[in-house]
Amino acid sequence: MASLADYFKERDKNKPAPKWVYGDRVSGLLNNIPVIGMVIREDYEDSSMVLVHLDLPIKVNGEYRWVNYVPAKKMKRLKDYYGTV
Repeated sequence: MASLADYFKERDKNKPAPKWVYGDRVSGLLNNIPVIGMVIREDYEDSSMVLVHLDLPIKVNGEYRWVNYVPAKKMKRLKDYYGTV
């Protein structure tokens, strides 16, 4: 094996390319509540859901939650107006 990059490329060759990457800033709707947060991961089994860490918690079933699955169809990537740091 030449490098770890080759190893991971070979290991993941049958998986679809991810649309959402860790750290992407997104906004969307969760139970008709507008939310803004950061992508943690995309669910490979059910690609219609993305795990997001929200900036502000929402109340789900009487409990405040910061980490939720958000439907990917209701999300959009936020633009970076300040450039990368």
